[in-house]
Amino acid sequence: MMAVLLRYTLLLSNAVFVPSVCASTHPALIASIVIGAILLVFLWFEISLGRVLFRYATKPPEGQTIQGSVSYVSEETVAYFESAKKVKEELLTGGETELEIERDGLKLRGVYIPAFPGSVENCAFGNGCVILVHGWRDTSGARILDARPYLEEGISVFLPSLRGHNLSEGKRIDIGCKHYDDLFVWMDELDRRLDANAPEWYVLDGLSMGASAVLTASGDEQLPKKVVAVISDCAFTSLIDQGKWLTRGISPILRVPAFFFAKIFFYFMQGYRRHDPTALSNVAKATVPIFIIHGSGDKFVPTWMSQQLFEACSSEIKEYWVVEGAQHALSAFVAGPEYPRRKLSFIGRAIAKRYGTNTL
Repeated sequence: MMAVLLRYTLLLSNAVFVPSVCASTHPALIASIVIGAILLVFLWFEISLGRVLFRYATKPPEGQTIQGSVSYVSEETVAYFESAKKVKEELLTGGETELEIERDGLKLRGVYIPAFPGSVENCAFGNGCVILVHGWRDTSGARILDARPYLEEGISVFLPSLRGHNLSEGKRIDIGCKHYDDLFVWMDELDRRLDANAPEWYVLDGLSMGASAVLTASGDEQLPKKVVAVISDCAFTSLIDQGKWLTRGISPILRVPAFFFAKIFFYFMQGYRRHDPTALSNVAKATVPIFIIHGSGDKFVPTWMSQQLFEACSSEIKEYWVVEGAQHALSAFVAGPEYPRRKLSFIGRAIAKRYGTNTL
C-alpha cells in the first residue's frame, strides 16, 4: 500500500513540472494536476492525523509523582483521588520498598508494600501478593486505594510503574499490549528479593490499560505458575478496538486512512505486529481464574468490550460483574465495600481451586 502511494506521489510530482505551455493546451492535464495536488494534500493530512493518533496514545505524561495523576478521566474521578490523599499518606510511610529491574535498556521501577503488621498471622489466604497494575497515563500511586483492603487482609501488594510512566523509564507508553511480560520479570524479582519470605501465590489486578495487560498475560504460556487469579476492571479488548471506539465520531473517509498510517507508526516505532496477542485473543487460551469487572456508565472503554472478554474467556472459574452507574475506573468508588469484598471472595475461590483450601 505504501509503495503504491509513494509511486503515485512521484508520478504526480513529475506532472507538476510539465511546462505551463503544454498545460494550457491540455485541459485534462490541468485537471489531473489539480486532482493530484488535492490527493497529495489529503495524503499529507492523513499521515499527520495518523501521527497525531499515535502520539496521543503513546506520549508519556509529564510531571507525574507517586501520588498519582488522572489527567484523562472525569472531574468526579479527580475528586475521588483528591479525597484519598490522606489514605495514600498513611500507606506510604516509609515501610515500603522501591524495587528496580532493567529490560531492553530501560530501568523499570515499582513499590512493594508489605501487609499490615499483625494481619499476616490471621490471613485466611496464606502468604500472597497482589500486583496492582495502573492504567493509561496514570501512576502506580493511583492504585494505592485498591491496595488498602489487601494490606488489611494480610496480603502484600506490589505497585509497578509501567514503561513510559512516572517512576519507570521509556520514551513511549506501551499501551499494555507489547510488554505485559514485564510483570513476569517483576514476580521473579520479588521472589529473589524477598527470598524466604517470597509470596506463595500472586494475583494480577489491573485497571483500564492495566486490566488489558493482565488479561493478555492470563493466556500467555509463560505465565508464572504462582499466579492463582487475574482481576480485570474496565479492560479494552484490543488496541485497535479501543482506537476505533475513541475515534468513532470521525468520518470513515478520514478515520480509515488515518488508522492505516497510525498502525504504520506503531509498527515501526513500537514494534507492534498484526498478530500480536491481545486481551481478547489471550483470554480464550487462559486457564487461570479470571474476574472481569466493568462500570455500566463507562464511556471511555465501553461495557460491551468486557462482555466480549467474558464470553471469550476459557477459564473454568470466571466471574463477570457490571457495577451499575460506574464511569470509567470508578467501580471501586461506586460499589464501595462490596468492591474489595467480591475481589477477596474470588481470590478465595481461586486459592481453594488451586490448593483445595483457602488456607495455605
